[in-house]
Amino acid sequence: MTRSFSDRVLGGVCGGIAGALRLNGWVVRGLFAVGAVLTSGAVLVLYAALWLAMPQGSPVIRRGGFGSTLAVLLLTAAVIGLWVAERAGALGVAQTGQSLYLPALATLLAIVFLLRQVRGS
Repeated sequence: MTRSFSDRVLGGVCGGIAGALRLNGWVVRGLFAVGAVLTSGAVLVLYAALWLAMPQGSPVIRRGGFGSTLAVLLLTAAVIGLWVAERAGALGVAQTGQSLYLPALATLLAIVFLLRQVRGS
C-alpha cells in the first residue's frame, strides 16, 4: 500500500487507501473526516502517522507490498485501541485524573517518525 501519486488532496494517504481497496478517494476522505470528529482528533493523528509510514507511490515504480500494508493495519489498530482505551477510562492517572490519551497518541506518532528515519525513506 502506497500513498497515491495522482489521487491526492493533502498527502495522498486517502487516495492510496482508496486505490488499494478499489474505492473512490472521496469516500475514504469522508470517512476520515467523520472519524476525526467522532474520535476527538485521533484519526488526524492516524492520518499523520500514515503519511509518515506509507511510502510515496510513483507513476513509474510500484513500491510497497505486504510489509507496508501490515504496517498500515497495525498503526490503525493501535490508534483505534488507544481511542477505545480512552473511552473506557483505562488511560487515566488515578491521582490527578488526567488522561494519557494525547501523550500516547503523540508517542505513537513519534515512534512512526523515528522508524521512518531509521529506515531511511
